[in-house]
Amino acid sequence: MYSSNTQIIVVVPCYNEPDVMQTIESLFSCNRAGFGAETILVVNSYEISPESIKDANRRAFNDAALFASEKNTPDFSLYPILIEDLPGKQTGAGLPRKIGMDEAVKRFCAANNKKGVIASMDADTTVEKNYLTEIYRCFTEYGLNSATIEFHHPVKHLHPEDEIRKATEAYEKYLRYYRSALEYTGYPYAYYTIGSAFAVTAETYMKAGGMGKQQAGEDFYFLQKVFPLGKTMFINTTCVYPAARLSDRVPFGTGPAIAKMIGEKKFQKQTYSMEAFHELKQFFDRINCFFHVPYNQIDALIADFPDHLTAFLKENHFETKIEEINRYTTSIESFRKRFFNYFTAFRILKYLNSVHPYPFEWKIIR
Repeated sequence: MYSSNTQIIVVVPCYNEPDVMQTIESLFSCNRAGFGAETILVVNSYEISPESIKDANRRAFNDAALFASEKNTPDFSLYPILIEDLPGKQTGAGLPRKIGMDEAVKRFCAANNKKGVIASMDADTTVEKNYLTEIYRCFTEYGLNSATIEFHHPVKHLHPEDEIRKATEAYEKYLRYYRSALEYTGYPYAYYTIGSAFAVTAETYMKAGGMGKQQAGEDFYFLQKVFPLGKTMFINTTCVYPAARLSDRVPFGTGPAIAKMIGEKKFQKQTYSMEAFHELKQFFDRINCFFHVPYNQIDALIADFPDHLTAFLKENHFETKIEEINRYTTSIESFRKRFFNYFTAFRILKYLNSVHPYPFEWKIIR
């Protein structure tokens, strides 16, 4: 049964999370403002998962099912799903997140509400009481297709010298530094890409081709398809609180980064030199110069950039790509959109990793 009053569905993948009910209770404690909200909890395990984790998942599912039977109302509901023996050689959040978000789309489409909002969270995360009402307000007031949401890892209760606190604070500063530096360059999609802190409409989810099945980074890959669709914003009037903890479930992300810093006893996150971002800004500031420029003049324009940037562009067949973009654009606006569909966040990372004159820095700009 699908409620026509449901405006937000929160999707929460859950794998071996003993405290998942804290997440559920946090959502049920949110303020409500006359619209319906649902939570889809995808309790999952893989073929390779040990029986102990499957047993823990079954207990979590049973706890959630009991909670739902006692607390669900027509306008505020929890729907736990238990899925076992997913295929794959490694566990990860991509496939379970996709299963939950696909189900949310199905529910919104059945209710003829393609503007319904799908919010992505994790099972070790809590939220501000205005989490649902602020998401609903922003999507409605600004006609959004998508949004990323403010986040903070809650570590203030830990001693200042606690290793988890020091590593978590360093990693969060790194995330904020990188986004600020990317925004400084003029890159139009300088948003966080955190699985527990974004939301999209059902229509946008479908236009972007849905969530991927990656073991890790599924949030990053998915949102790179979403941002160019436009009408997105960073919601900083509410907040989510992802747990600060070590993890070896995925190859990269907060958990592995914290574990690495603690293992190496280095409590500053290595990051890219600001000089590399300065040069990206100079490049992006001049991209309009490439609009409808004759092909035989492109080489001379890129020769004005630093040698390593010029070399990177040539290695990536920049001249050919600019010619192609110009062939299909008639305005500077469409040119810029196509340009940044080519020079994506992936390509920026590839460039930053190639800039040998500017080595990685340990110091984080506050």
